[in-house]
Amino acid sequence: MIGYVPGGFDMLHIGHINILRAARQRCSRLVVGVATDESLTRMKGRPPVIPLRERCELIASLRFVDAVVVDLDQDKRLAWRLQPFDILFKGDDWKNTEKGNRLEEELAEVGARVVYLPYTPSTSSTMLRSFLSPEEIEEELFGTESEGTPV
Repeated sequence: MIGYVPGGFDMLHIGHINILRAARQRCSRLVVGVATDESLTRMKGRPPVIPLRERCELIASLRFVDAVVVDLDQDKRLAWRLQPFDILFKGDDWKNTEKGNRLEEELAEVGARVVYLPYTPSTSSTMLRSFLSPEEIEEELFGTESEGTPV
């Protein structure tokens, strides 16, 4: 049974780890789809703090993750066509929502199902990001003008 967990994983935290670990306990192989920088910028209205390549490396380093792929689109049927899976795991904050119901219907078309796992409400990437000032985020993303200049 192949499981799939899509996500941005921008500022990996314990909530992500909890979902991934719980997903792996429910399948024989766990594939994680990491959203592109462009996709995250479109969805969140700002660029990610951690670039795609590094987010993929972080996820790949987890012992309970079997494979990492780049998630190219919000339509998970495309993800399924590129990397077939039996179950897509999401946090239970999606359960009984419009987007969760739509996801269930779309995946049923290809014979996959959605399983909701407990969401960790005490930690989120958005909350972690709120502790950083816009200047710190900009410096992390783009560096500073003085970077590389001899002192």
